[in-house]
Parts: sequence; C-alpha cells; structure tokens
Amino acid sequence: MKKMRSRLLLGTLVLSGLLSAQAQQKDKWVDLFDGKTLKGWKRVSGKAEYTVEAGAIVGISAPNTYDNVLATEKEYGDFILELEFKVDSDLNSGIQIRCHKFNEGDKRPKNGRTAREGHVYGYSIEIDPSDRAWSGGLYEGGHRGWLNNLTTNQAARYAFKQNQWNHFRIEAIGNRIRSWINGVPAVDRKDDVTARGFIGIQVHGQGNIPDKKRIRVRNIRIQENPTTGSPKTAVPERSEGDIVPKGAKFKKLADGFRFTEGPAQGPDGRIFFTDIPNERIMVFNPATGKTKVFREGSGRANGLWWTPSDALLACEGGNRRLTRTDAEGNVVVLVDQFEGKKLNSPNDLVQDGYGGIYFTDPRYGKRDDMEMDIEGVYYFSRGKKLTRIIDDAGKPNGILLSNDRKILYVADTVKKKIFAYDVIGEGKIQNKRVFAEIGSDGLTIDERGNLYATWRGQIWIFSPDGKELARIDCPEGPANCTLGGPGGNTLYITARKGFYSMDLNVKAPPPFDGAN
Repeated sequence: MKKMRSRLLLGTLVLSGLLSAQAQQKDKWVDLFDGKTLKGWKRVSGKAEYTVEAGAIVGISAPNTYDNVLATEKEYGDFILELEFKVDSDLNSGIQIRCHKFNEGDKRPKNGRTAREGHVYGYSIEIDPSDRAWSGGLYEGGHRGWLNNLTTNQAARYAFKQNQWNHFRIEAIGNRIRSWINGVPAVDRKDDVTARGFIGIQVHGQGNIPDKKRIRVRNIRIQENPTTGSPKTAVPERSEGDIVPKGAKFKKLADGFRFTEGPAQGPDGRIFFTDIPNERIMVFNPATGKTKVFREGSGRANGLWWTPSDALLACEGGNRRLTRTDAEGNVVVLVDQFEGKKLNSPNDLVQDGYGGIYFTDPRYGKRDDMEMDIEGVYYFSRGKKLTRIIDDAGKPNGILLSNDRKILYVADTVKKKIFAYDVIGEGKIQNKRVFAEIGSDGLTIDERGNLYATWRGQIWIFSPDGKELARIDCPEGPANCTLGGPGGNTLYITARKGFYSMDLNVKAPPPFDGAN
C-alpha cells in the first residue's frame, strides 16, 4: 500500500513537473527582430523605406503615400508583445496587430469595410507624439476607426516621453486587447472582430511633405498563446480625512518678484510660474530648492500649461497671444486674433484630451487698444480652429477641467462666481450653472475632484458638488495655485511677490500624483 502511494505521489509530481515545464515553454519569449536584419519581416503596403540602424528597425516616411506597413511574415492570434520605440516629434505611427492586407480582387471583409485596395486593415496601437498624445490608444484601420482613445486617461497621455525610447506592452488574448505605455495602463477593451493576423510597424502617410521622418523600433519580443495575461491593474487608493493637516503652514520657496502667476508642473517635476511685470517665466526645482529664470521676454505671460509632448503653452497677455514652446525651445504663435481682431489679453488656459485648448481672454488695465467688446472664453482646436464658446462673461479668469474632462469650470471676477459647464464634445459646452458664489484668479483640482480657488487672500476648497470644505489663509494674496511635487501632495501658490508651498493630505490627480 505504501509503495502504491509512493508511486502515485511520484506520478503526480512528475505530471506536475511536465505541466509546469510545458507552461514555461509556452510562455517563453521569442525575439521577432534579430537586431541586424529584416529577416521574418516584409513590406506589405506603402513606399516608406525600412532599414536597420544601431540595433533598431527604422521606418522612414515617404511623401504622397497613404499608409506604410512593414509586417511579420507570420500571423499571430493570442500573444503578449513587448517592444521599445522612438519617434520623431511630428510623425504619427503605430504598431499593427491582428492585421491583414486588402488585395485587389479580394472579397471585401466585414472588418475592412472602408479599407482601400492594397492597404492594411485591422487593429493598431497608436504612436502619437503630438499634443493630443494618444500613444497606446486602440484604432481599427479600414473599419471602425478609434475604438479607445485616451481623452480621459491623463496618466497614459503623459506617460509618453518625447524624443526618448518608450516601452509598449501589448496583450491580445482571446477577445481582450490591453496596452501599456512605459508601464502605465492605456487600453483594456474586449473586441472579437479580428482574432488573428500579422504584426506590423506602421509609418503614417505625410501628404506632400518631402522631409523624411523616422520611427525606430527595437527589442521586439513575443509570447505566443500565453497561459495568462497581466493581473488586473490595481486602482490607487484615494486619500481620506482632512485635506489640510493640522498646524500646516506655508513655506516660502522664492521671493523678490513683482507679481507671480500661472504655476504649472513640467515633465521633469519642476514647477514653472510667471512673473508678469518682469516678463519672465521662472522655474523652481523641488530637488534643489532653487529657482531660476526659464525664459526672458515672455510677453507678460500669465497662465501656463505643459502638454504631454513636453511643450509649454503660455497665455501671453502683453503680447495678446497664445504661444507654444516646444522641447527644443522654439516659440510658435498658436493664435493672436479672432475674426480679424486682436485678442484682449489671454489669461488662463487648460488643455483637453483631444489636444485642444480652452482659454480665457479678459482685459485688465488699459482698454483703449481693445479691438473687441466681448471678454470671452475660446477653444483652439487641434485642427487650429478658434471658436468663441462663451460670450456672456463679465471678466473670465481662471479655467479648469474636471478630472474626467466632462466639466469645464470658469471663474468670473466681475460676476464673482465660478460657473460650471458640461463638456459634450471638442470645444462644445452646455448646461451653464453656478458652481460657487466667489470669483477666482486661479483654479486647481485634487485626486478627489475637489476644486481649489484663489480669492480674497485665501485658498477656497470646494467638493465636486460645490460644497465649501475649507479655506486656507495665505501669507500674501494668492493669484494662482497647483498641486504636484515629488509626492504629489504639495500645494504651490503664486502670491504677489512670493512663491510658496504647503503639503496637504491629498494628492494631485494623475499624472502629477507622484506615482511615476
């Protein structure tokens, strides 16, 4: 009997070992690119050039081509794919998965109803280095278009690193497609339209642009038919309890300015703010505690906003324009007039998940050179169209979007109210209502959706439903504020001649919550 039990136990252990070995073999990583040649790959559409340089596949754009794809010779069904990519700042691209080519004479497939003959249809995990920043989003070419964009996923939008190597993880297991960019979850969608196809490196068409743009892809590896995917992404716990710690006091970080405004956290964690009369943009480094000049001759810049593509947007009130400073330091005027008339003095701004910009345009001080009677609120779209969306304001100032990007807040210092609007599309709002019975120069928001407003020497804090939660007395009259810093819980305020901070018990919403 003992021998029989021993044999059964031995058999169980052997079987368990065999199953474990099979699972390990099944989940083994296989390189799709040898780092030297394009063996195992073929160009299936377009005229873009594909070559190998420094251990990476390089796709080079060609003018007047609709779509360009270098594809694996083999098709894949269920898999986990990992790779690194680096792309020129003005080249949209993508990683094709479960894709096919629609050849001339083929019967049109159901999942390629709008595909052009000779081109590719199927899923694409997008690479989008623009200010829209939908890298990691899910698109279906030749059929339904965008399946999952990143309009409400701020953490994923800001995970992309401009002019650097970025990491993709893509899981296509059964009817579930998931993506991560630099470890940040981007897409999780169930979709059973296409179950199998090739993997491709896409170079988007560039129209009649002769300049050659490049995408580089390296360290491409795959697990076929994995036994399991990644575990469910843990949802970070929100802080609870009082917002302001007992006994909390402001710390002066810098002074000697004339009038500070527009605090905004940059991609490297530094905090940028403006000194309006001195026409300077300043930058504070939390790691060193030092503040220095970032840009002189700022055109009396007021509100600032950093885009996911490492560009600094600025409301240059003195120059009466909205500008964009890219990662290389090039300053471009986005807009300076509406219907042929100069803007008043752009004051504050916020970017939405489509890459469009909401901004306020009041006028403080002299009014003799104004070309418009209306002090309004505008939307500058990704397609460079300027629309006035609010024309009944007294003097619109601070502006902000809710964490889910569904509510637009606008503070009016003449009417002494903060208004809320439902956002129903790109630059489209409705359902105007009073959110709070105070005006405000500047606004910010925390992880709970609480709104912070600067007003009459204090920071006022309101819940998402407009209930007043707290007030914080400030050492100087605050003009504006933002949450962020290394731990994500530091409230920075610009207040007259000084720049201050205070640590709170709440954090900023992603991506400025200190998690990455």
